[in-house]
Amino acid sequence: MAEDRGLAVGGFADASLAAPATAAGTEAARADLIYGSNILLQNQYGGDGGYLDTNGRSSQPDATYNVSTNQTPSSRGPATSVWKVVSTTGKTNGTRVTSGDVVYLINQYSSGTYLDTNGRSSQQGAKYDVTTSPYTDRGTGTGSWKVLPAA
Repeated sequence: MAEDRGLAVGGFADASLAAPATAAGTEAARADLIYGSNILLQNQYGGDGGYLDTNGRSSQPDATYNVSTNQTPSSRGPATSVWKVVSTTGKTNGTRVTSGDVVYLINQYSSGTYLDTNGRSSQQGAKYDVTTSPYTDRGTGTGSWKVLPAA
């Protein structure tokens, strides 16, 4: 079972990452965010807004799965809440992710798809919908995510 605790990640205070128990390098992932690590992302709304998770096929153009949060990691299917951290600039697996790095997050369910923004959201206060895609970036930067410390 994954351990769920706040961590200091690459000099960040209050980051919430949990390394899946089956991930290689679990101890390193608990201390720092490392390229090539498989992680869980837990939303902090209300103290536990759930784990970022794929959730059913998406009808958005060039998308694979919808994305939402789930109370229990990967309860919808194998590794639906597990995300691999990959550099967009070629940093090698095993090196530390630092503040300001831009990463791809690859969901580990099925064939592995990239976290991606996809179309303007119709939800009040939201900017873009989020899905997964088989492409690193469907459009310029749509699948690229900058790592920043929590405010």
